[in-house]
Amino acid sequence: MSGAVVLYVWPGEWDLPSLDPECLTALCYLKYSQIEHTVQVVEKHWDLLKNSLPRLTFKNEVYSGIDEIIDFIKQNKNDDFLLSDKNYPDMLAILCLFKQKFIPAFNALCWLDNENTYTVIRKAYGKHLWFPFSLIKLKSIADNAKNVIMSSYRSSHVQFESISQHIVYESKECLNIISSKLGENLFMFENKPSLLDAYLFGYLSVLYKAPFINSALKSHLLASSNLCSLITRIQREQFPIDKEEIESKRVKELASRMKFLSWLNFFSVKSWFKQPSSSTTSKLTEIEEWEKRKSQLIALSVALSAMIVYAFAIGFIRIDVIKTDVEYVEKN
Repeated sequence: MSGAVVLYVWPGEWDLPSLDPECLTALCYLKYSQIEHTVQVVEKHWDLLKNSLPRLTFKNEVYSGIDEIIDFIKQNKNDDFLLSDKNYPDMLAILCLFKQKFIPAFNALCWLDNENTYTVIRKAYGKHLWFPFSLIKLKSIADNAKNVIMSSYRSSHVQFESISQHIVYESKECLNIISSKLGENLFMFENKPSLLDAYLFGYLSVLYKAPFINSALKSHLLASSNLCSLITRIQREQFPIDKEEIESKRVKELASRMKFLSWLNFFSVKSWFKQPSSSTTSKLTEIEEWEKRKSQLIALSVALSAMIVYAFAIGFIRIDVIKTDVEYVEKN
């Protein structure tokens, strides 16, 4: 291919090259297609907020989302056609089953399960987004995940709580079928990687690596040793862990935490009330420091006010006024 192919992805987490399952799927399928490409990890907060990931650029074209990226890869090099006439339709059928039965349960675990959403997923994504960008972006992802799940049910009266157990049950059955089909093979079909293997790595690796709490879906995956071996082998062969990169990331996170702590110390009560000093130079320094603090407090107040107004404007914060009719009965 003439021209540079660039894939933009979410940053990594849990020793994975990206924390997002669709980004992992795109990374894996590009590797298997052997198309020369460059991976660009998006770390700018504004870019993460306004643009959907994964995103692929080629020449002057932009492909957003996993479906467009997969179509682009297939148009340029579709190795799945090398499967036999019997295995190719079987691969597509199992992939369809995986999308319909497993992915909704996975998204429900990530975005609709309060315990895991806030302690695992939002925490991981929130590391890379400033407040209030994290609230806006993650609420949008969660709302989209819920809408996709509920769209398969025609009745508008169906509540997610009433179908959650059924969704998990179907996802377990899906994993049983895939595990049975995989058996002791290296890959799902003909011991060669396909789009299905890329999807399995993208979603199952997050389920396998992320520290989900009390997840029946994760427990079921851990019981399928051949699926766990598939995930481990693909990561070892295609995305080996770079210890230096991990150490560099930890140092960066530590520096970010120290910066945050310094800000907390700056606004702490103790730092505002220091022992009086008789030195004229010290007094001038204190006056300058006070003026600096005052300017920063004003800027902080303006920023918080703007955030609150924007949250109201997009509907993130909403006040519902409920009117009740009270009927007075006069006793005779």
